[in-house]
Amino acid sequence: MKQIYVVEDDPKIRANLRFLLRENDFEVQVMARAEEALSALDEAVPDLVLLDVRLPEMSGLDLVRRLVDESRLPPTIIISGEASISETVDALRLGVLDFVEKPFSVERLLQSIRTTLENSELRREVASLRARLEDGTGEPRILGGSAAMRELLDRIEKAAVTEARILIRGESGTGKELVADALHRASSRRDGPFIKINCAAIPAHLIEDELFGHVKGAFTDARQAKPGLFEEAHGGTLFLDEIGDMDVALQARLLRVLEDGKVRRIGDTRDREVDVRVVAATHADLEDSVAEGGFREDLYFRLAHLPLVVPPLRSRGDDIQLLFHHYLEHFCKLHRCRPKRVGGDVLRLLADYPWPGNVRELRNLCERLVVFGGDPITPDQLPSAIAQGRISAPETGLVRLEDRPTLELKEFRRRCETEYIESILQRTRWNVAAAARVLGLRRSYLHEKMNQLGLSRPEPEID
Repeated sequence: MKQIYVVEDDPKIRANLRFLLRENDFEVQVMARAEEALSALDEAVPDLVLLDVRLPEMSGLDLVRRLVDESRLPPTIIISGEASISETVDALRLGVLDFVEKPFSVERLLQSIRTTLENSELRREVASLRARLEDGTGEPRILGGSAAMRELLDRIEKAAVTEARILIRGESGTGKELVADALHRASSRRDGPFIKINCAAIPAHLIEDELFGHVKGAFTDARQAKPGLFEEAHGGTLFLDEIGDMDVALQARLLRVLEDGKVRRIGDTRDREVDVRVVAATHADLEDSVAEGGFREDLYFRLAHLPLVVPPLRSRGDDIQLLFHHYLEHFCKLHRCRPKRVGGDVLRLLADYPWPGNVRELRNLCERLVVFGGDPITPDQLPSAIAQGRISAPETGLVRLEDRPTLELKEFRRRCETEYIESILQRTRWNVAAAARVLGLRRSYLHEKMNQLGLSRPEPEID
């Protein structure tokens, strides 16, 4: 049973709150003065404090300041009918989670209490997971407490202590690089370098030079010798991301390194021995690529000693709220914003959405909400795909053709235009006049364009 402290000097309101909260299965302790609350907090920390601003002697705001200074402010909601705007702003900046103005309805108060308790519980879970998964620098690592993630973390722990090569598989945006990093940190090579390269992000003719290096004079611009990434990763781990996009000719050179542990720089006549553990990752189906001749079968078996599959976010329903609150907190700190409150309907919509862009899409959404969203975050601030339960393209700014069927240029333009106009409408809270000014269009033309593209403001949720 959740415990709530009520700090209120009006005896009638105090009695009503005690009755109301007990009727809703809360354990309640009532107090008339801030000093009483301080004494009670020395004995035990409640799940929530309902605090009036106007109290005899020490005010509610003074109590909040003192508890913040002592780093022991519990989840707190201010209830007051006399607080000034400046006092309200000060309270929220100090960490008060909500402000309920008197006279308040029973529904408004209970909704605020339930939302605050739920968000506080999620923050505690995030903090607990972060404490278990952070490294010495305090950088957050893999977050998730769902059954799928517990299984993955268990497999990472078992695979990390071996010297076997590992192939990480998973959809785009699931966090394959984080898994590779976790494998390195938990291995006996943790004190060695962790070197990574994205095989899809570098032109094919440059990857060979990146991996193997070159000697001076090997080609026109080779004014000095350069070691490759295999040499740089000596004694550590080399992470080959999107290995499925590697050119077939280069796959043969990679296979030789894996077989004899030696690399030869471009233009060199001698081999160099390297001690490197290779971890590879792909979002592609390598078995199909092997069958089609796009990926060497012998290389596939060399890489996939221990396969690890990173689950998509849609199969990690229990983790969505944890990740959402974690990234909101992260971006609020990064962009120096005060913490954002979140309505219950928002969390329900997030849980129902299939997340085609996985964790990357969720992370991008959180940054967008922190920068452009209001407080509290409400369903109308979400992309229409989430608010209406539709599947959208991954949050990359453009439709990724490699993840979708080949499109005619006209259809590609239409999708990109739809995504961009919708993003501007979301930023302006669906104010068409404001969006038209941002886009440099006439309002009437934007209305016409919205009709053509099927864009309409999401309907508000009705309880």
